[in-house]
Amino acid sequence: MLTRADLSIADSTPDQEALVQETSQLVENGGRWRLCREGRGVERGFKFKTFKTTWDFMTAIATECKRTRHHPEWSNVYNRTQILWTTHAPAGLSGRDTQMARFCDGVAREMGEVVEEGEEGEVGKGGAECCGGGGGGGGKGEGKKEG
Repeated sequence: MLTRADLSIADSTPDQEALVQETSQLVENGGRWRLCREGRGVERGFKFKTFKTTWDFMTAIATECKRTRHHPEWSNVYNRTQILWTTHAPAGLSGRDTQMARFCDGVAREMGEVVEEGEEGEVGKGGAECCGGGGGGGGKGEGKKEG
């Protein structure tokens, strides 16, 4: 289980323990998100059958972003999208990030996300690098927390 020390939580977060639990659900026990930026964000890749479905997925996310006034850092190559959620001001992970990550998971399920065994869904080989994850893992807060 993640602990408060694994995350860099935005100062504006009122219930930090709830955020730790929400983040744990995203990155542990089959969750496909991973911590990045030393615990200040979560990211994951999504893959769909076609570019059109991928574009529709991104459009659905963009619509929710406009409604919630919270945007991701993301990239797209053909049928793959890499998404990173972090809060910029005040800097750190917030409930808005975990809420949007869960929203992405739900939309991906509805749109028939392609999940291949052993695949993380990153855009290209260095998907984490394009989104600021550093690509290497191994640093504090990088990758899934071992329990």
